[in-house]
Amino acid sequence: MKKRFLLAASVFFVASAFAETDVKYSGEVEFDVYTGDLWNDDDVKHSYASTFDLNFEVQFNKQWSAFVGLEADGETDSPAAVYNGAYIQYQPAESFVVKAGDLTSSEGAFVAYYGYDDPADNAAGMKEHDIRGIQLELAGLELGLGFGRGDNDAPETEASGNVYDVHAAYGLEFAGQHLRPYVDYKSYQEAQHNELHAGVEAGLSIGGFGFRAVYGFHADYLMDDGDVVEGQDWTSTAHAFLVEPSFEISLFEVKTTAFYAVLDRGEALESDLDSEEIPEYFFLYAEPALKLADKIKLGIPVEYHTNTLDDEDDTQTTVDVGGRVYYSPIENLDITAFGMMDLPVGDNKDNESFYMGVETVFSF
Repeated sequence: MKKRFLLAASVFFVASAFAETDVKYSGEVEFDVYTGDLWNDDDVKHSYASTFDLNFEVQFNKQWSAFVGLEADGETDSPAAVYNGAYIQYQPAESFVVKAGDLTSSEGAFVAYYGYDDPADNAAGMKEHDIRGIQLELAGLELGLGFGRGDNDAPETEASGNVYDVHAAYGLEFAGQHLRPYVDYKSYQEAQHNELHAGVEAGLSIGGFGFRAVYGFHADYLMDDGDVVEGQDWTSTAHAFLVEPSFEISLFEVKTTAFYAVLDRGEALESDLDSEEIPEYFFLYAEPALKLADKIKLGIPVEYHTNTLDDEDDTQTTVDVGGRVYYSPIENLDITAFGMMDLPVGDNKDNESFYMGVETVFSF
């Protein structure tokens, strides 16, 4: 009798707890298809890219909550879904938050240019750093400390399991303007094998005019004096500059991006810093667009790409032009169809190329 009572009491307690718990879910799905080079390939080739994000937010009470996410992402039609982090959150006041668990920080992402807009891959400031640790947020100040996980760890070296990461940033917003200085230090706990990211993001919005700028300093193998490879200094640095002016009035809008990076790769053949974070040392992008109707917009992108990290190499330079059609039939559903032509310039001896694609994104 006593066991039945305890069981009934336990069931009642659990049911009551779930009844008081507020669970919200959200996510995004993207499925894309692209052609190969329609001018130079003998056959019409195609490729896919797919993304699926599913996030759950659990509100236990006014102060305690939790988050967990799943993600599937890859250049295929059926990427596998994997665990994408979870954390608990304690918020005793509106301006004070404590998070513990799997956290992600990124700074100075490319926002306007569609080709580099995933901060998991590229950023002028710092691409995504994943940690398992703790983060404090107090009146705009963010302080995070934890062990590296995922791509922020070193799974294929002797440093695997040794990486720790410290991140600090301060966000200030006033009268349509924002300023965000940041610094991030990552250590592999090896001889001079560490990374430093620091910089500032600033922006303003006045009427239909917007302006965003980022300065990012990247350094790898700080203070190396030949301990990594005897006789070689692998210290690698980059100064990255990004500006993104935009303008919108009535049915017309224009987005622009200018990016330039000054790279010093030391004596290393190739550093993780350059090859993964900064896509190319210089590019320009502008896309004027006209709203043809409430749900349809036509854009004409014009781009200049060096397609290399070597500022003395102009054998890969292209000018890319084309058209993009944006269709948003309902809220949270966006379809983009495009055709782009790549024209080699300078010492680039490649042929002109032409490719097309369709990208479909919906969120919930």
